[in-house]
Amino acid sequence: MSESKFLHLGLGWIGDCGGGLERYQDGICRAHAAMGYPVESWNQSRVPIGIDPGYQAFIYASPVDKRRFKLRRLRELAERRFRDRNFTFVSHHASVSSSLVKMLSETPHVIHFQGPWADESAIEGAPKWKSWLQRRIECRVYHSANRIITLSDAFKRLIVERYGVDEAKVHVIPGGIDTTAADPGVGRIEARERLGWPKDRPILLSVRRLVRRVGVDVLVDAVGQIRDRHPDLLTLIGGAGPLKGELERRISDNNLGNHVRLLGFIPDEQLPFAYAAADYSIVPTQGLEGFGLVTIESMAAGTPSFVTPVGSLPEIVTPLCKNLLLPGSDAHNIAEGVSQILGGLLKVPDADHCKRYVREYFDWSVIAPRVLGMYESASKFGQ
Repeated sequence: MSESKFLHLGLGWIGDCGGGLERYQDGICRAHAAMGYPVESWNQSRVPIGIDPGYQAFIYASPVDKRRFKLRRLRELAERRFRDRNFTFVSHHASVSSSLVKMLSETPHVIHFQGPWADESAIEGAPKWKSWLQRRIECRVYHSANRIITLSDAFKRLIVERYGVDEAKVHVIPGGIDTTAADPGVGRIEARERLGWPKDRPILLSVRRLVRRVGVDVLVDAVGQIRDRHPDLLTLIGGAGPLKGELERRISDNNLGNHVRLLGFIPDEQLPFAYAAADYSIVPTQGLEGFGLVTIESMAAGTPSFVTPVGSLPEIVTPLCKNLLLPGSDAHNIAEGVSQILGGLLKVPDADHCKRYVREYFDWSVIAPRVLGMYESASKFGQ
């Protein structure tokens, strides 16, 4: 058993909401615990932990609790735990770790920067005063870190330029997944039978939280532009979020009910089968994409993933195939790109190439040791 210990503070729990941030945090905790390192994780959740994740996980509050209550519970927990400082503290979101900055002055502190909180809120319509306050909180947290890990060069540039963070602190390590778990080991027809999806139509899948930034509304508009050229295309959108009602109205108003369906939240155990069942997946992000785990999750199941030229997405797909990069992020460019794909005008990697690529570059067996190196170097990096 290693002497190094890691204490993670997350925004949510994978068993409650299961977004990209939560899946990444759970994945790195599992990977390091499997390597023999003591790992502890503090999270918010509306549901109990349930099945043993392979590391120590605690729920200190629910995301629906009042912010004052959540911060008080977190500080109480930290005051007890921080009496023993023989660990590296790992924070996954500035909104929760900000209340512990003073306590962290004598503790090695690593931040996983997966996106600018203030900018994301502004895109979703937050008032200016709120975004201003969030940015101040972020600056305070980011400048307290010994090391900052970003998932892409695009977000390294963002945190250095926008928040004035010392570039020497910031290191790029791509996101990781368990490629064995992400590959269901079944063909497309079998996966569709399992899910009850039609077997006689080309299926385009997008798994995203239903918020403005990720472009699911733009994807619906794009489908409207190509349905006459590709009337058999079925676009399935998996995920939950505040745009659900607007998307339902957009689909209805444009008579797209036979071409676009909202699947709702897809449980983690079904995701590999959903990706395997689709002909293609698509990530139509409009802004602030720090990585996009859904891209490599799709390809780990053997399904090519097409992405908009936003943030980190080109960094993920172009080393495998430049044709996976759509010509633009607006509805017209997404429509034209998808139409070329469906028309067979673009050569794309097959299932075996997709799987090999993800195993070689994004499996936790490759990524976890690199993250571990950053954790262990944090205590040697000056405040």
